[in-house]
Amino acid sequence: MQRRLLLLYIALLTLLPAGAMLPRTAAAGEPAPHGIVLVVGDGMGSAHFTLARLLRGADYRIGTLPQVGLVATDSANDFVTDSAAAATAYATGVKTNDGYVGADPSGRPRETVVEAAEARGLATGLLTTATFGDATPAAFASHATDRHDFDVIIPQMTSRGIDLLASTGLERFGNGGWPALDQVASAHGYQPVRTAAELASAGEGPVLAIFPSAKLDAQSPEMPLANLAAWSLERLARDPDGFFLLVEHEGTDTASHHNDSAALMSSVVELDKAVGAVLELARARGDVLVIVLGDHETGGLQIAGKPGKPELIWRDDYHSGEAVPVFSEGPGSAAFGRFLDNTGIGNALLALVARMGTP
Repeated sequence: MQRRLLLLYIALLTLLPAGAMLPRTAAAGEPAPHGIVLVVGDGMGSAHFTLARLLRGADYRIGTLPQVGLVATDSANDFVTDSAAAATAYATGVKTNDGYVGADPSGRPRETVVEAAEARGLATGLLTTATFGDATPAAFASHATDRHDFDVIIPQMTSRGIDLLASTGLERFGNGGWPALDQVASAHGYQPVRTAAELASAGEGPVLAIFPSAKLDAQSPEMPLANLAAWSLERLARDPDGFFLLVEHEGTDTASHHNDSAALMSSVVELDKAVGAVLELARARGDVLVIVLGDHETGGLQIAGKPGKPELIWRDDYHSGEAVPVFSEGPGSAAFGRFLDNTGIGNALLALVARMGTP
């Protein structure tokens, strides 16, 4: 087993560009970050990150993050997790059953990173290329034993005081029993945003930005994820107490479930560009922790082919139980440069947030 983990770790190092730094230990007395950006490539295992590197070449931004580790992904009731249980481990530091969000296996609500951040006065934001009530963002801002119970999840998310909620799914609002966007926004003190122009002109105060969906949960044609992440980071970073921001690309998972190689290629490129936008702002500040990782692997993906023409080989259309990579940079990043259980991500995030802001 130890030899297999060593080989996996060595394989991960091949994802780094030449000259990238190797993991380091935490500096003595290292200050807490002013902000944390957690970027989740849903369904992305080692092969998915390798694909992004092959497609982006010298522009590959994820590989410039100096700390590299591995994350075990099993849930409380299965070796192969779903996104709800995986995100709950990241959000709460607790393993749970597949399908549960923000709750332990008994169904008891557990404090999330977003709730802890709000309690300490930090600005908070959740961004996704899916609808904002989807499993990953829901695990950070709601508590339910059914990830599809939107009647429970969405009211919790919109009433929690989160400063920024941004997603796709605009076409759902006002249709099929969903309330109109203006109705949801006004009921909870949000500014409704539907377009890039409206986002650019948004005033102070909470924003509920819902853009038109794209095929297979790729980024919205109205708002590239890189632009949205950059706008959000710049806005939240103004808070003197600090901030926590989740950025998720759901299309990497959805394309993998469909074994759609072309769609996956587009989505991993979109994700890497978003990471690049985050890193540009984070590095200019110097006090932001950036973490990029998958939540589980989807499709049993393998990569073959010739240089310039990668061939994607799919084992199936569901998740696997393999460990996934984690890349990080900034204050506190040393905690992520090793082998971790998925609960270790959540516990490390909670420990960092506890040192930020004011209670």
